[in-house]
Amino acid sequence: MARAAINIEGQTGALFDITSLGGKDVESYRSGVGVYCVTGTQGMVPFPPVDQGWGYSLHPSENSAQVDIVFSGGLLTVTVTMNGEPYDLKTMVTLHILVPELPHEDIPPTPPIASNPLDTAQAEIQRLRAVADYAVAPLQDAVDVEEATEADIASLKAWKKYRVALSRVPEQSGYPNAIDWPVLPE
Repeated sequence: MARAAINIEGQTGALFDITSLGGKDVESYRSGVGVYCVTGTQGMVPFPPVDQGWGYSLHPSENSAQVDIVFSGGLLTVTVTMNGEPYDLKTMVTLHILVPELPHEDIPPTPPIASNPLDTAQAEIQRLRAVADYAVAPLQDAVDVEEATEADIASLKAWKKYRVALSRVPEQSGYPNAIDWPVLPE
């Protein structure tokens, strides 16, 4: 599973935007006053840092609103009330959700920004770093909460070594014209 953040417009329930390295097939709608429904997720994840709330954030002007979130049968239902009454948000709600993972090969290569080899190499380093960060995050989470298996720890170490190797690509003697790219961990 991958983490994503989506913004939903309070008045319409429409999906304003989504930020995700995983799937983006998420839809939202308003089913009634203060009731927003979201499909295409696999549930909620803590808002980082975890002590700031579970899975959502509101605009400061609406922080006194009460938010109840239920995930059942593939439908995430967000119910908002203010002073005990259903309440349509005037701004947006940001939800922190789980979405289906995309296999590494599905993350499209970044097209060359320009014909300049330095720009092309830097763009590829950024793309490969995003792939590595995507792999490291859940493994590091498992270690942090002391639920990592030996295989998780080995995989985490391999991905971190890969990130170090990526950071050293610019030190290669042929950079940026001839690059010996590090091999992705399995």
